[in-house]
This record gives sequence, C-alpha cells and structure tokens, in this order.
Amino acid sequence: MTDREQSCQGEGKSRRNGTDAASGADGSRSESRVRGQEITPDPSDPAEQRPGSCSLESEINAFIEYCLDQNRSRKTIETYQQVLRDFSSWLQTAFPEVETVTRIARRHVQAYARFLRTRVVRRGQELSARTRAKYLATIRSFLKYYAIETDLPVLPRDKVALPRTGDHMPPAVPTPEEIARLIAARTGDTLRDRRDRAILALLFSTGLRIGELCAMDRRQIREEHLGQEELMEVSIVGKGRRGRVIFINATAQLLLRDYLALRTDDDPALFIHVHPGQRRSATGDSSRRLTPRAIQQMVQEAARRAGLDGRLTPHALRHGFAVDLLRGGADLRTVQDLLGHRSVTTTQVYTRLTNQTLREGYLKRRSLRVPPEAPST
Repeated sequence: MTDREQSCQGEGKSRRNGTDAASGADGSRSESRVRGQEITPDPSDPAEQRPGSCSLESEINAFIEYCLDQNRSRKTIETYQQVLRDFSSWLQTAFPEVETVTRIARRHVQAYARFLRTRVVRRGQELSARTRAKYLATIRSFLKYYAIETDLPVLPRDKVALPRTGDHMPPAVPTPEEIARLIAARTGDTLRDRRDRAILALLFSTGLRIGELCAMDRRQIREEHLGQEELMEVSIVGKGRRGRVIFINATAQLLLRDYLALRTDDDPALFIHVHPGQRRSATGDSSRRLTPRAIQQMVQEAARRAGLDGRLTPHALRHGFAVDLLRGGADLRTVQDLLGHRSVTTTQVYTRLTNQTLREGYLKRRSLRVPPEAPST
C-alpha cells in the first residue's frame, strides 16, 4: 500500500470516528468554518477538484475541522491555518514529492526551520525565536493529531525540535505614576475622552489582554454599583476559553461610570467607536465594538502626549499591572491567576524585573557610598 493510500485510509478512519467534518454526506467536501467566518477551499488545489481524493491540503483541512470540533479558540485555529498553509506551500516548492502527511520526514521539518530562521518580514526584520517556535509547535500539533486519531505512520511530534526562546523580557513596563500621567494626558470631556481614560485605567487595574478588553460587554459590569465598592469583581472568559476573575479598582470604576453616563446607544459592547457606522464587528453584525488596533493607536497617542515612550502598547500596561502586584507583595500564584497564565513559568519572568528594582534600591543605600575607615595599625 502506498503512502497516499494509507493516508486516505487513515483519514477515512478519522471520519468514521467523528473527528473529521470536512466531507459532506454525499462525499463532497464542505466548506470549512471558523466561528462565523467561512473558509472557502482553494479551487486550484487538485484535491478540491477530485471528490474523495487525498492530499496534504485535505489533511490540513481535516485537522482544522477536528480543532473546530474540539472547540479550540478562533485565534488558535486561524494561526493553525496560516502556519500549515505556509508549510504546505513551502513543501510544494522545496520538496514537491511530499504529497501527504506520511511523507513528512524530520529533514523536511529541519529544512523548514532553517528557512524560517532566514526569513525576512516587514522592515527587513527576521522572525523572532518566539514566532518560529509557534510555527514549529503548530506542525507538532498537526502530527500529533494524525498519530493519535489515525493509524498513519507519521513523524513523531517529539522529533520536531523547538528553538530556544529564552525569557521574553517586556520592553517597557510603566509605573503607577506613569499610568497616572497617561490618564491625565487625555484631557477633554467628550465621549471619546472619557472612553479612553476608562480604558487606560481598566487595563492597569485588571491586567486584561487587549482582546479580552475588546470582548467585554456592558452586561458584565454592574453599572449601578460603580464607584460604590472598593473593588468590583467581574468574571470573564480569557485566552484559551479559560474563565477567571478580575478586579476593578475605585479609580477605574469612577472613570467607567463617567464614560457610561454619556452613552445613549444600546450597543452591547462595553467600549465602542464613537462615530456611528465607522466599523463593524468581526462577526459581521452592526456592533460598533472597539477593535484592538484602535486601542493600540490610542495608547500610543496618549504616551506621546504624556511624554512617555511612543512605543508603549496596551500589553505593556498588563506588564505594569503584574510588576506592581509583585512589588506590593503578591505571590506568584496569585499573579498567575489574575493574569490568566496557564503555567506559573510564564509569570516568573516578572520576578526578574522586580529583582532589578530591589537591586537598584539596594545600591542607593548611603552606606555603600561611604568608604570604610582604614584599620588602625
């Protein structure tokens, strides 16, 4: 039996197990779907032109359908699609004989890793080690699916080595004083001014990711209690569909109350574009929900007005939140839970920043600047 026949046989088993929804009841391929967005199969692909045929492209589609059935997040699935289509396209040029997943060997993955290492993206920059690790980790997941869900003889996932990424140190971590300057720099009393001040305060108060902030709805906030509690507890669903609790401090509550007091619309989103009809949400409805890009631009503008680093990002406020907690005496596990990190190892990078602060404070001791007296003879 050839590799192609084995691969098709394995894919058939996957369908019988209910893990592959890529083909319809009549044997024709259905369109893939990603959380409301349709992904139309490429008509130029021979596998799409011959119903029942098998190719690396159809195997990728089967894996994507499996991820959908497993309720993976939309962002994860979009990343898988992007990486695997890129890998497949590269294989067609570099190793055209690799037509199915069973023909992928270690040397092919190693060659792709070398290609990524020298790949130049925008502004002449190379891909970071973290990005290259993400690409190779996606290939690992792809191989793991076929190793577990089918009987295909595929390359073991542990044969795909990931590059060392090291500790990812945040480039800029704002202090509470700098956050206050950011908020104060947004002067004015318009809906947009109040919205931007509320966003800046909420990011630093909660440590929210930018995507989590954009996804928040008004119903999650008990508006009638804003400003009446020292801390407001709110439940959210964050990265990886993991739920967690965030706390909104008194300052952020007051700014949220001022912002919502000027809202006269019935849009469910907590933060919206102030110009009607300017944007539509990613799902295609009429919501004016604010986008991550708009918040990034707002933070950078506020940073320039406050005389801070213009490269400051919304994620930097999340870093500042974590460091401020650790400096205040919070333990790593608490910070991990508040940030929504799956592993405490991810949280530990912030201890290096707090240790640096302790070192700087220690060096400021006056006794270190006073030379010791020479011993008497």
